[in-house]
Amino acid sequence: MTTDLELIQHVQADPDWFFTNILGVEHMWDKPREILAAVRDKPRVAVCGANGTGKDWTSARIMLWWMSTHKPAKVIVVGPSHRQVSDIVFSEARLAFNQAKYPLDGTFLQTSAWNIGDEYYARGFATTDPYNALGFHSPHLLVIITEAHNISQAHIDSVKRLLPTCILMTGNPFCEAGEFYDAFNAGEDNWITIRISAFDTPNLIEGRTVIPGMASVASVAQMAKDWGDDDPLYIGSALGQFSDSLEHTIVARSEIMAAVKRDLPPDDDDTVTLSCDVARFGSDRTVVYRRQGHQCRKVWDVQGHDTQDVAGNLGLLANAEGACDDHEGEWRSDCDDCLPWQVEIIVDDTGVGGGVTDRLNEEAARIRGGDCPIIPFNGGEKADDEGHYVNAIAEAWLDLAKAFKADMVDLDDNPQVIAQLAARRKRIQGDRRLRLESKDEYKKRIKRSPDDADALAMAYSPLCGSPSLRFFDL
Repeated sequence: MTTDLELIQHVQADPDWFFTNILGVEHMWDKPREILAAVRDKPRVAVCGANGTGKDWTSARIMLWWMSTHKPAKVIVVGPSHRQVSDIVFSEARLAFNQAKYPLDGTFLQTSAWNIGDEYYARGFATTDPYNALGFHSPHLLVIITEAHNISQAHIDSVKRLLPTCILMTGNPFCEAGEFYDAFNAGEDNWITIRISAFDTPNLIEGRTVIPGMASVASVAQMAKDWGDDDPLYIGSALGQFSDSLEHTIVARSEIMAAVKRDLPPDDDDTVTLSCDVARFGSDRTVVYRRQGHQCRKVWDVQGHDTQDVAGNLGLLANAEGACDDHEGEWRSDCDDCLPWQVEIIVDDTGVGGGVTDRLNEEAARIRGGDCPIIPFNGGEKADDEGHYVNAIAEAWLDLAKAFKADMVDLDDNPQVIAQLAARRKRIQGDRRLRLESKDEYKKRIKRSPDDADALAMAYSPLCGSPSLRFFDL
């Protein structure tokens, strides 16, 4: 007859058996088994995986295995945010706890906590909240660091001082320094490292949905379509590999030149967007781009004009849109020969651009009979899709890049905009959000301002009424 101790020893030696027979996991595959064996046998394990490859799913169930087979024991989960720790790792562990084929000990709270006894529990902490990791000692202490690529070295050092039995770090290859990066590069001797590509998962191996919610053939194909298979985002998100550089040009020159040759006439009912990047000082220029449908043309480019003059000219440009020859370039709503275009003006509202916006609002009644939205654009404000973009200017540029990649831009042969588009860079942050190289960074590197390209990009902001690129979202 098997004793409780013998059963615990068996499950401790065979975590795969625990997953399948106690937790009732139906689809075990090679990578979770590899992680389980590493945590069982080694003191430091680092897992770098593509998106949707089961890192948090596996970590959450390892928590259950550890607490069920080590007595006394503690598990500490550290992550960059409350959402990552509580709503993902602990939520996944709570689900597995409740769905286990055989009851497990203790009580799972709705917070980041699982209580079994005084010296026998699991806790979660977000590095964005003040906390003190001191005191969480145990003969059997497992520390799980989730989203480790986005955790500071100071926090990783703090959990090392707990002298844990095992540290399990999981993350994505979106960093270029720190403990997680070093584990897969210069520091490989100190860690057992496991890499997971989307192509290692059952869904990709079998070419069908074996495990819902994981990376799929369709999701990986969409990543390749959105970014290209040589882009750092694809390399990290689909292949789970560190790129040589997380900096990358936003628009390929080949895509820009193809757009110059492309002919995409707009429809009469397409909104006309006049987007204005306002010059601030020195050699910077005020540039206005006109976008209608997929057709984009520069219509004004000046240097040294004050805000009143810029606002006045924007009003004239808007009033001329769709005007017939009889009215000397001024559109009239009561004329059957004037084209019924909706026109909007979007203005870089930061710095001196705010004066242009204010003046346009003062004169709004005189611009197309008061039916012309004046849209202030502040590139530093939060993005419409803040889960993927750091701010509004990054979102505008990346939506423009998606349009180029989808062959949906008809661009004028403007040497300035071509050079600026080809030279601007994006960067992938540790939280996987995209950040645009700042204007100051660009000017320091290129020695000129990206005025033309910024004006064009603003016409692709979700603030505008022009055709949306939302269906290309990540």
